[in-house]
Amino acid sequence: MLRALNLSISPEAGWQKTALNPPNAFVVLLASILPLMILGLAVEGYALMKYGEAFGDLGRHAVSTERVLKYTIFYGIASLAVILIGAGLLRNVGSTFNLQVSYGAWLVLLGMVYTPIFLARMLDAVPAIHTWICWGVGLAFALRVLYHGVGGWLRPEQTKGFGLFLITFMYILVVSGLVHFAAIQVLQGKLLKNVGEQPTVAFAPFATLAL
Repeated sequence: MLRALNLSISPEAGWQKTALNPPNAFVVLLASILPLMILGLAVEGYALMKYGEAFGDLGRHAVSTERVLKYTIFYGIASLAVILIGAGLLRNVGSTFNLQVSYGAWLVLLGMVYTPIFLARMLDAVPAIHTWICWGVGLAFALRVLYHGVGGWLRPEQTKGFGLFLITFMYILVVSGLVHFAAIQVLQGKLLKNVGEQPTVAFAPFATLAL
């Protein structure tokens, strides 16, 4: 977790240290990315249950615990899918740039890049701040992490690095935006409304933290 926080605050130095001592990708996923994701969603979920959610021009309205749980579970699973699937897709894209980098290396990069977006969920706990502003703040910090990560971690040829950076950033921009939009629809009852709102045993850790 400290590694992920360090990369969010000081990405250039953080990636240099990471490159000198490459971590195991799935250790990073389990020990850094998942805890920060759960923490961010738990803080946001608590705030939603306490302060409610803004619904357009109608002001803030109370949201049921079940709806909040559905929202946080959806956000968490969808974001993990973005990281896990994206690592494979971008690895294939990287190969067209003659960049022979493992799936694990891409997983570390995307996971660390996504960390500021998870942390911004805690900023979304402040009722006065619009949810899309929180997403934008997270994306801006993700851009910093990505910029230094492509050069300091993936180390492509200099002439191809910027193109790879742009493609990866566009992926994060579009897909994280779609996840955020879809999650809002879940929270407002416009998406997955026919799915039972009782939390399942499989998602007990999320349920416990949100409560």
